[in-house]
Amino acid sequence: MATKIEKLENNIVKINVTVDAEVAKKAYNSALSRAARQINIPGFRKGKAPLTVIEKYVGEARLKEQVVDDVLPLELSKAVSENNLDLALQPAIESFKFSVGEPLEIVVSAELKPEVILGQYKDNTIEYEEYKAPENAVEIELESMRNRYSTLKTVEEDREANDKDIAVIDFEGFVNNEPIERGSGKGYALDLGNSNFIPGFAEQIVGHKKDEEFTIDVTFPADYSEEKLKGAKAQFKIKLVKIRQRILPELNDEFAKKVGNFDSVDALKEDIKKYIESSRENENEKRKMEAIFEKVISDTKIDIQESMIAREINAVIAETKQAAEQQGQNWDKIVENQGEENISAQAREEAIRRIKNSLIIEKIAKTEGIKIEQKDIVEQVSAIANAYRTSPQEILKQVTQNHHFFSAITQQAAIRKVNDILLHSNNFQPKQV
Repeated sequence: MATKIEKLENNIVKINVTVDAEVAKKAYNSALSRAARQINIPGFRKGKAPLTVIEKYVGEARLKEQVVDDVLPLELSKAVSENNLDLALQPAIESFKFSVGEPLEIVVSAELKPEVILGQYKDNTIEYEEYKAPENAVEIELESMRNRYSTLKTVEEDREANDKDIAVIDFEGFVNNEPIERGSGKGYALDLGNSNFIPGFAEQIVGHKKDEEFTIDVTFPADYSEEKLKGAKAQFKIKLVKIRQRILPELNDEFAKKVGNFDSVDALKEDIKKYIESSRENENEKRKMEAIFEKVISDTKIDIQESMIAREINAVIAETKQAAEQQGQNWDKIVENQGEENISAQAREEAIRRIKNSLIIEKIAKTEGIKIEQKDIVEQVSAIANAYRTSPQEILKQVTQNHHFFSAITQQAAIRKVNDILLHSNNFQPKQV
């Protein structure tokens, strides 16, 4: 076997593979024998027809294609390995030339991954935005827990709504005196202290009483999802149907037992402290990783070909569409509101970021000689099982049934190892405020 590599523009290479005449002939005879065992020809028992009849029945062209399919994977693998080709896609056969008794010549085109020239990724001093938990973090979490276990009681007395209440409202919205599409509702329960409505909406309900009817003025955010409502000034007619008050449980040992089987409030507080500290450490580790990776990306040189970017853009848009539709959103409506150009521009930015991240992690892994062992796969499977609250055995079952899932787990294990190297090979210090 002989190969010749020809490098073209845009990281494309042509691989000319020449297979020895004897090897090609043996492969042809093997393909012919297999066909004889598999094909039924009228007038002959299965497997008993003469090879010349089989050859004529199947056709030389089809048999030669089978020869290429049989010999190319191994020969191509050798060529890729011997020439250190880093393929971005599965190679495609452009042409082949073969007559039995002569060498088999195959021309293959392949797209390579772009060259990655790493900057300094070790021994840097990196500043990061340090996360500090609030001094009253334990009290905040306790109050949140009490809210989660609260009950609601309809307020009977004649009083104004406050920002701790749930207001049940009927509303109707207008822009320029025209009703807003899907801008009305009846019996809607609105948490006045934790609202995700238009900014200023809930705040203007505070201070009103049950059965009161009034109008509020709001302005839609400039980045609102619907194009025609971006930055629009609107009026909402409101009727406050009822006010519901949260009744918080008393913070005592009984409450501690209810929320987590703790013996006492002190034990609950101690558990919350550990959780807050663990969350703080995880958040700061995440921020350190973001800071060092931003530095590595800015210092790394990669000239990514447009074909690679285009494929990733398609993948990003497909994922975005799928996520939107799973949430019950209409993709065509989203495109109409945000604009196809805007969506494509955002997808391109995300695609380039993904490609750079992937190539840099791969390059560092190669540079550091990272190898993924069985224990790494087991650790990653356990982490996924914990995240999805299932058993490692269930994840392993899916891994054995899905090659792509196994590849993803292997990649995640490599990312974790690269992250460990970046975290432990650089110095980090909080930014000075």
